[in-house]
Amino acid sequence: MPQGTGYGQHSYPSGFKHLGMMGPSKSNEAYFLYPMAWRDVIFIFEDFHGDGLLESGASDFNEGNWVSGQNNASTAFVVPGTQLASGVAQGATGAYTADAISLYGDALFAGDNNAGCEFRYKIDDIDTQQMEVGFFDPLSDENESAVDDIDTPTVTNGAADIAVIARDTEQTFKSLAFITDGSTSNMNSTKTNLSTANHTNAIYAAARVQLDGNTSFAFLCDADSAITQSASHGEIIGSQIEGGTLVRARFLLETSADNAVTVDVDYVAVWQDRIA
Repeated sequence: MPQGTGYGQHSYPSGFKHLGMMGPSKSNEAYFLYPMAWRDVIFIFEDFHGDGLLESGASDFNEGNWVSGQNNASTAFVVPGTQLASGVAQGATGAYTADAISLYGDALFAGDNNAGCEFRYKIDDIDTQQMEVGFFDPLSDENESAVDDIDTPTVTNGAADIAVIARDTEQTFKSLAFITDGSTSNMNSTKTNLSTANHTNAIYAAARVQLDGNTSFAFLCDADSAITQSASHGEIIGSQIEGGTLVRARFLLETSADNAVTVDVDYVAVWQDRIA
């Protein structure tokens, strides 16, 4: 059996070089162990157990990883008093148009460090909403949308670099889409419709965004974690984001009619390489 003394005297404990000693550096086994390579990886996993959330508007919760926000009559994300199986953060918009809730972390991730994030969530009413999930540079108001008019999207609310999966049922296109924009000259708002992908009421789905320098990828997963839709941006500068900009993982849900919408976030995972 391994012992602590051997681990402490290992030349490259828990890093990429350690993984390389086990086999090919891009094998399935190496990727499975990637989150554990803490010398070379930052990996944040929030499963919303116990008293993980602070009050709405607090500067942080769960040791500084996340902020739970809301506007108007909405109820910010909290760990419910009677928890659900496996733990969730639960929030609800208010019952009036433009009432919104958000969940976001610190802006310390970057495409140049190969940042990625995944949110697993379910929404009780998918018919009247605007939602955004993915990476954003800090916004003027984190409880307002960063994408304006999903049919012909532009960024708003102080956004400059985004890579997000979004939906707006008040627009002509009512399904999910992948939208990016970048702060460097000639990086423009770009949208890829994710076919006819949509959520299902009260059924879990997962949204993943992966950055690779100025390139970005989006994946939608069903309740069984199988990828159902994907898209990539960045082959040309017009569809890129600026990989040197620090961004945060963020989830926003806003009601677009006079009814409240409840969402459960099962987990959030965020990762990137510890490169300079």
